[in-house]
Amino acid sequence: MIINIIRYLRGYVTFRLMGFSPERFLNLCSNHNILLWDLKNVGDTYEMSISLRAFKQLKPLLKKTKTKLIIIEKQGLPFFLHRYRKRKVFFLGILCSAVLLYLLSSFIWNIHIEGNYSQTTEVILEYLEEEGISHGIWKDNVNCKDIATILRARFNDIIWVSAKIEGTRLIIDVQENTDTQLEETVEYEPSDLVANKDGIVTSIITRAGIPQVTVGDIVNVDDLLILGRLDITDDSQTVIRHEYVPADADIYIQTSYTYNDEFSLTYESKEFTGNVKKIYFIKLFDKSFGLFPKKSPYDTYDTVEDETQLKLTENFYLPIHMGTTELKQYETVTKKYTEEEAIALANENLNLFNEKLMEKGVQISQNNVKIDVDEESCKASGEIVVIEKIGKRVETEIAEILDSPEEGTADNEYN
Repeated sequence: MIINIIRYLRGYVTFRLMGFSPERFLNLCSNHNILLWDLKNVGDTYEMSISLRAFKQLKPLLKKTKTKLIIIEKQGLPFFLHRYRKRKVFFLGILCSAVLLYLLSSFIWNIHIEGNYSQTTEVILEYLEEEGISHGIWKDNVNCKDIATILRARFNDIIWVSAKIEGTRLIIDVQENTDTQLEETVEYEPSDLVANKDGIVTSIITRAGIPQVTVGDIVNVDDLLILGRLDITDDSQTVIRHEYVPADADIYIQTSYTYNDEFSLTYESKEFTGNVKKIYFIKLFDKSFGLFPKKSPYDTYDTVEDETQLKLTENFYLPIHMGTTELKQYETVTKKYTEEEAIALANENLNLFNEKLMEKGVQISQNNVKIDVDEESCKASGEIVVIEKIGKRVETEIAEILDSPEEGTADNEYN
């Protein structure tokens, strides 16, 4: 491979040798250290290749051996330059292209982030842009060590960052802490727990404070659940002082949610006709140019965009994007749900509602929702009985202690 490149750069000639004594010519070339290659016999003649520099030394050898040659092909850079010597604009274009490629290789045109799960790529890119790291930045202005430092400082769940430059790409590899983090202990002021929902107490586990309800009690909003005041008494059970603590307990009640969902049986649906219009575009840096900016021939359509960034090699990305925008025509058609379809849709909506409740830690106990379908609509209504944790923290009311009457008081009088 390297030898072929050197031969191309120096230039070479392929010729056919004819005459009375071609073998003597070959021997003389060998004696004069003239290199020949691709030698082959073609009938009564020989064909071979020789470098341009050595070709100029063949004249005395040809005369001495009474042979002659016919040039079959001229190859290599010297012949190419000679052939296009008058086309100055062509060579100027090659030079400008080389300079442009060199300049483009001095910038970062693609920032690739790997290993992120909890933090999206868009969030990380937005933060990097705030710090001055964005597409189109000069390579010399990129400090990989600083990037790793600021990302770890900004995102607490990122514990390791590696940044490197490959070609025109900035590759950032992050590792997140996927271990379940324990909630930080919050220090509360002395307080009570009151109900923030109506229901029946199903369980109670008290860690601090005095329970004011028991299992089976009916509680309403703002009813006192856990008192954050401890009464300190003496041997006679007289309250001598109060201690105040932040009430803490897990209290679960049985409560219910009212569910109502109603929708019409008739609805509008998209039906695609199969007609598609493609619009090609080029995006240079951040500006987009449509190659066929014609008005859409459709009144109603959906758009699907496909975009690709150009690159010369795996890591040599260019600030040029090419893509297409497909306009898919559709017609709006009025349809009507069947009874089975309506019930299935109502159940799907109900399941979504239940899933949102369970995401909040609510346990569904009973589902008392009924679905009715008539000629015009479908209606789902009823109650969903759940087991739910309750408790709202409020400030503890400071109680006063009444002074006890003094005992055994005697006045000593002196005459």
